[in-house]
Amino acid sequence: MQYFQRENVELCKMDGCELLQSQFSLANNYTASVGLDFIAEICDQILPAGEPNERFFRLLTAILEYMRQAPSDRTEEATWTAIQYFSLWAVRLSGFLPDLRVSDESRILAREMLTTPIHNLTPRPWSRTTSRDLRRFLVTTIEQQIERRLITAQMLETL
Repeated sequence: MQYFQRENVELCKMDGCELLQSQFSLANNYTASVGLDFIAEICDQILPAGEPNERFFRLLTAILEYMRQAPSDRTEEATWTAIQYFSLWAVRLSGFLPDLRVSDESRILAREMLTTPIHNLTPRPWSRTTSRDLRRFLVTTIEQQIERRLITAQMLETL
């Protein structure tokens, strides 16, 4: 992407943009679409405007690659894995990961996610009920930090 931004002006002039990889194939699955919206909303709220963040970029790249590489019959499972992984790492990279007050099973899963790349996680069936207490804890932590409710978190709970 090429753009120009003047000092003290919020709007940018975009000179050009090239799409390197598309997520359109994931848009066929409603759960994946809501998951991508959730990830985008968290990035929009947590990351400072205009500040490059290489760690978040690498996290997003790994998450999107993981979701794209999942077979079409496992897209929902890959989406829930990606949501959980991204939420934990987003809180950690932002510097406000508190002591996890979740079940022992969720704490073990969180420890694995913090020490293992997403592609190498222990295979397990993932769904919206997998470690639900950890996901809700992370969403609550994010909402407290940004001082507003996440719209897409409510949508995820209704899936």
